[in-house]
Amino acid sequence: MNKTRPNKVTVRLSDSELSDLKDRIKLSGFNQQQFLTRAIFNKAMMNKEQLHSLLVELRREGVNLNQIARACNTYKVLDDTTKIKQTIEKLEALWLCLR
Repeated sequence: MNKTRPNKVTVRLSDSELSDLKDRIKLSGFNQQQFLTRAIFNKAMMNKEQLHSLLVELRREGVNLNQIARACNTYKVLDDTTKIKQTIEKLEALWLCLR
């Protein structure tokens, strides 16, 4: 028995509902208790694989931004403002996805 959560709730589902629930739990990356607790209390859930791919892309964009900053500081030139604006837009979009 869990000392911090001593109460148990039972729910009945059809075969298709149970199958759908299990699929969603598997896709979320959480265990059943974590998934259901988050769903019941409207806590944010994001697929852990999707989050990982977002973080990888965010790192890539950060590297791009650092390279642009380094070039600007080295050559004291801002001739590639289009690339800078595109990188900033990508970073803003990724930031919104992570919220």
